[in-house]
Amino acid sequence: MARNRKSYICKACGSDFPKWQGKCPVCGEWNTISENEAPPGRTGAAPQADLFQLSAVGRETVRRIQTGMGEFNLVCGGGVVPGSVILIGGEPGIGKSTLALQIAGYFKTLYISGEESPAQIRIRAERVGSTADTIQLSTATDVGQITDLAASLKPECIIIDSIQTLYSPDIPGLKGSVSQIRESAARLAEAAKRQGAVLILIGHITKEGTIAGPKLLEHLVDTVLYFEGNFSREFRVLRAFKNRYGSVNEIGLFRMEERGLVEVTDKNRIFLNPYLSSAPGNAVSAAVEGSRIILFEVQSLVTASSFPNPRRMADGFELNRLILITAVLEKHAGLRLNAHDVFINVSGGFQINDTAADLAVAVSIASSLKNTAVPNGVGFLGEISLSGEIRPVSLCGRRIQEFRHSGFRRLILPDAELEEAKAAGFEGEVSGIRTIRDALDRIF
Repeated sequence: MARNRKSYICKACGSDFPKWQGKCPVCGEWNTISENEAPPGRTGAAPQADLFQLSAVGRETVRRIQTGMGEFNLVCGGGVVPGSVILIGGEPGIGKSTLALQIAGYFKTLYISGEESPAQIRIRAERVGSTADTIQLSTATDVGQITDLAASLKPECIIIDSIQTLYSPDIPGLKGSVSQIRESAARLAEAAKRQGAVLILIGHITKEGTIAGPKLLEHLVDTVLYFEGNFSREFRVLRAFKNRYGSVNEIGLFRMEERGLVEVTDKNRIFLNPYLSSAPGNAVSAAVEGSRIILFEVQSLVTASSFPNPRRMADGFELNRLILITAVLEKHAGLRLNAHDVFINVSGGFQINDTAADLAVAVSIASSLKNTAVPNGVGFLGEISLSGEIRPVSLCGRRIQEFRHSGFRRLILPDAELEEAKAAGFEGEVSGIRTIRDALDRIF
């Protein structure tokens, strides 16, 4: 009889180790490594593996199912694929269960709830309008019982809310442990793919910021979606971090209301100032998020510093990029920022990782320093080099069209993009610039 091999596993990141350690060398967490009994090794001969000639493998067209929620379909790559496994992660209370219940109404669904009673789910379903007779509800938490239910009901969609509540009696560990989460998810994924059903797993991120499941499952699933948002705001953002059937650059925009999650059609109103009057320190640029262009507003505050080393702080923008831009403004635009604190904020809680926003950030800093507002209806595009030159940006034509559709009357962009602006049909004034000093001279 083969002797079981002892191993140790980190509850935070799922890494395996041959012996116990106080600190996980992979994720850096303390006291998260515990003993895990691995299954005995194979003693018999292994079955023969399948072998295919790549050139002889035929192409298969991926069939997608539309859920009725356009934003969710967009993030998934144009719809959900039968047999795919989707993981939805996010902080408690962000709206994961609400989203899953709204999606359930478009399928013949088996909804597994390990956290709420049927009466609680019924109340939420009535609120969001998902009381369809096609939804079958169960509070089972045994993986074997769930797979048996799926085999008998043959649903189109299986929703697990949440994966941390499931267990299997033949797997060592308590509910929510690494071994239980990974093995439960693997068995459910195998059952869903065998039946051609969409499997949606909901995982939590704790309020302390630690990962409670989703990171352990990313390699087991086809699509990883993270639901983000600020609890003080009504808007929610659904992002794809992994997608075997589509792009990972898409985002879905929702608004949380009393009747559930509502898709946001006018996306620019989230990130732009709704008031017509402009204030010093504000400038507008355009960012590419997957297949869509989003206009956003950069807000700057420049004040005299009371510290020997002036502060540089950024919310929604990369701090190192802000430090580079302020250095370029001092060197090549003649702005005295070495005795001023500079604070940057991107309105609406948006996170910008696009260098096309460099020019808008620089103009907003200059506007706040000079206490002079940027005229209304002016948009900015351009990447700033360390020599103070304004470089072209990617997909400039699409960004210009978004400015045109949103009613902007003037654009300031790199001189090399003037032809692109004409081709995009922009009817307002277009100013081509070569350096950051040229941009500030045009505005102020």
